[in-house]
Amino acid sequence: MTTTTSIATHYEQFLELLTRDPRAAADGRDTVRARYGERIDPSGGPQPIVLTRDEWILNQIDLALALGRLLTEDDVVVSAVPYELSFIGAEVDRVIEMVGASVISVGTSGTICPMPRLLGLIEQYEVTALVCSPSFAAELASLALSLGRRPEDSTVRTIVCVGEACSTERLDRIGAAWAAKTTALYGTTSTPTVAVACDHGALHLCDHRLRAEVRGDLRGELLLDGSPTGELVELWPAGHSCDCGSAARVLVPLGSAASAVRGPDGLVSTLDVERVVFGHRRLAPHFACVVRDGTFHVTCAVAGPQAVDEGALRRAIRSGIAEALGVEAEVTVVGVQHWSTATS
Repeated sequence: MTTTTSIATHYEQFLELLTRDPRAAADGRDTVRARYGERIDPSGGPQPIVLTRDEWILNQIDLALALGRLLTEDDVVVSAVPYELSFIGAEVDRVIEMVGASVISVGTSGTICPMPRLLGLIEQYEVTALVCSPSFAAELASLALSLGRRPEDSTVRTIVCVGEACSTERLDRIGAAWAAKTTALYGTTSTPTVAVACDHGALHLCDHRLRAEVRGDLRGELLLDGSPTGELVELWPAGHSCDCGSAARVLVPLGSAASAVRGPDGLVSTLDVERVVFGHRRLAPHFACVVRDGTFHVTCAVAGPQAVDEGALRRAIRSGIAEALGVEAEVTVVGVQHWSTATS
């Protein structure tokens, strides 16, 4: 693998752009709108959001510096990230190009490039990296197995997961399925790059440009520059440093605030449930969890063709969640081949 030298060049070009806008306000802030999108508000309705040009560029700089540690100009990267009314898809594609890698952008609609075709593209173009959601990576691996292929024998060696909160336990399962290094990025609908991973896998807040707080001390809803995001996180206290040595605070995504349940010791998130679920070794990296009437409804899948007492496994997972978190959960265990039906 060769080392790309393009990041420094692009960084200097970005700095020049950030300082030369003739339409900047008197206080130096950019007023040029670069991107429009939408997010869903707590009532379920669409809410417009906009990024200024400076915000758009600064998000890209942080993402480029993060991906520049993972990718080089030798990499061929599949970007399976949503584009529709979202910032992250366009940002990921631009940043992959900035670090010098080649990009195959397939989106997530599946109409033009359904998963079977994507598997063919991975083989045809010797794809070395995937940027997608954890669920997408898991389903693509199981489809490959169902078609008689071995995803661990593919050319994919790096998987960058975006768009969903994902436990390290589940990331490890995804990595094992592909025999690939896995890492995560974290953003919100209005701020596509909020935290980036270090070499130890921890997500560090981009606090040089973001003022982050948590409603509820160190664990609760994330506030960015005072605005609620609807996302639950854990935010390490200042001074509690990561093993990587970075001074930036570590952020742990916990999923949507709307998908949390009040437990005996505070809010219980879908990620808390996921950690308990993946304490069971016989599970594939598939996971779905929704809250209905104050109860978690969990669906997970058995790995491989092994014979498993699904009833006993279901009871063990359910009791494990109750014991560890003090909340109720309904658990469904299926074979990977039945996953799409079970979660639709």
